[in-house]
Amino acid sequence: MRLTLGTVTAALAWAALGLQVGLNLSSGVDPFGNPRTPWMSMVDLFGYFTILTNLLVALVITIPAVAPMSAAAGFFRDLRTTWTAAAAIVVVGIAYHVLLSAQYNPTGLAAWTDLAFHYLVPTLFAVYWVTTTDLGGARFLSQAGMLSVYPFAYFIYVIGRGEVLGTYPYFFVDVRTLGLLGALRNALAILIFYLFVAWLMALMAGWFTRRRARQA
Repeated sequence: MRLTLGTVTAALAWAALGLQVGLNLSSGVDPFGNPRTPWMSMVDLFGYFTILTNLLVALVITIPAVAPMSAAAGFFRDLRTTWTAAAAIVVVGIAYHVLLSAQYNPTGLAAWTDLAFHYLVPTLFAVYWVTTTDLGGARFLSQAGMLSVYPFAYFIYVIGRGEVLGTYPYFFVDVRTLGLLGALRNALAILIFYLFVAWLMALMAGWFTRRRARQA
């Protein structure tokens, strides 16, 4: 089951990423209908937490499978990396559904990538992680700092990117309209929610680990 679930999840993530890259490159316009170059279409695409996190999930599953002895495999296999990916992708799904889905009505192939990025991959990887991960005695409080690195780094990236380009991928971190303090407040709220999700997923993974031990 682990192999099948991991393979399906990674395949969906890679397929959606590849298709979205193609859609962005071929459209020639941004989401607001303004012309953009292929280079800027990629800059825009990789400004989204959704895209970066789906890419992280795909790498977490794929790299250890195709290059198990590499240093990269060690990094992507590390509990802190997989835990980060699991919590982040769940936040992607929940935040999109609650905050963004009503504003976005994709059609055609874009509707498929929307479904994959925000619903299928988050659900499948969450199930994959909680049912197959052994925390090995790791405790949430001792890992919270490392788990916070990815969302914190993303926020710094978004702020710096926004200062250079004058655009922000999400309205709730748009410094132009909210001010830096407002954007920081929203980012902190999302970080707290992300850590809550990480804690909850650890509880679920621990339950599945104990269940497997009882059945052994």
